[in-house]
Amino acid sequence: MKSKSVKYNVTPLELGAVYKPPLRIRRRLRAGFTLIEILVAVTIIVTIVSMVYGSYFATAKSADVYQARMAASGQTQKVLRWMAQQIRCSYIGKMSEDTELAGTDSSHTSKIRKSPVIYFSYEPDAPGSGILSLVTSHRLFCDDGYANGLVDIAYKFDKNSGTLYLSQRSFVGTAKEHLEDRKWRELLVNVESVELDFFDGRQWFSEWDFEQKKKLPAAVKIGITSKDENSRQCHYGTIAYVDCSSNQDRETLSKTLVGK
Repeated sequence: MKSKSVKYNVTPLELGAVYKPPLRIRRRLRAGFTLIEILVAVTIIVTIVSMVYGSYFATAKSADVYQARMAASGQTQKVLRWMAQQIRCSYIGKMSEDTELAGTDSSHTSKIRKSPVIYFSYEPDAPGSGILSLVTSHRLFCDDGYANGLVDIAYKFDKNSGTLYLSQRSFVGTAKEHLEDRKWRELLVNVESVELDFFDGRQWFSEWDFEQKKKLPAAVKIGITSKDENSRQCHYGTIAYVDCSSNQDRETLSKTLVGK
């Protein structure tokens, strides 16, 4: 069986002429991308991805900083409220009968009131640190099983470790001078300073000696400077009015604060 031959209409090129593909073939060739176009596209994609990742990284870092700051702020403000509540509920018992001072003229006898208990005192060890001791009716923790009753409170700030400690024990009405016998609870860490000022009805003092004053302060100004995980400092403060202070002392204090 003879095969049929296929004839193609081929026009021979002239001498020196350039071959020009048909339009259909030229369109197929133009449908691809050149190397320069691919490089430009890759550069644009990398730029967009870098911008998106950079924005996400900055946002995530800001969120971490904000969360650390809020955590430190919340803990510091909680401790500040605890201290203010206990100071507001400070207690002072009855003094013993007046006692004459020895060696004084009988016609001008001076009398003082004595108390075996130091109900409220603060002596700073250094600027921004010290021990605050007081008797209060506001109990924070019930470690000894007693939920009610007066408690003997002591706050101690260790500047070397940046830690604020609390010691709490039931008040039995006797003098307890040895702070070494106390059990200290870690209350707040990363503390820079704890500043306390005491208002006696006329002016502010940086310390309070109960043996000399024979009374509670009218108000206490509390300031705590702490650091978060990123070493950013935060300062918080409040004024605790002692409940037994008179209205006149509070009015004087208000005028003093307005004057500042």
